[in-house]
Amino acid sequence: MSDTTEPDAKELAHQEEISGLMPVLSALDKTGRELDQQVSAGREVTAGQIAVYETQAAHARHLVSAAGASTREITEAEREHRGDGDRGFTGRGLDHATHTRHFEPLPAADKASTDRDIDEEEIAL
Repeated sequence: MSDTTEPDAKELAHQEEISGLMPVLSALDKTGRELDQQVSAGREVTAGQIAVYETQAAHARHLVSAAGASTREITEAEREHRGDGDRGFTGRGLDHATHTRHFEPLPAADKASTDRDIDEEEIAL
C-alpha cells in the first residue's frame, strides 16, 4: 500500500516545487522586460538594477535545475497559476535564466547631454 502512495507523494512534492518556481520566473520576466524597455528608451540603467537582474537569473537557474523540471512541466504549471504573471512569463523567464542578457549601466539621456555640455564648456575655457 505504501508503494502506491509513495510515487503520488513524490509527484505531489515535485508539482509543488514547480509551482514554487512561478513567482521567481514571473519576477525575472518583469525585471528583464523593464531593463529592455529602459535601454530601448535611452533611460538610465543602474549597476544595481543589473545586479538584481543577474541575481534573479542565477537564482531561477538554480531552482529550475534543483527541481529537475522540464520546460513542458513549467509551462503546464503556468496555465494552472495564471495569476503569477503575464501570459508566457515562464517561457520568457526561462529564456532569461538560460540566456542571461548583458546590460551595461547607462546614464539617463538628459544627464548624458548635460555632462557633454559641461565637458565642452570646460574645453572652451
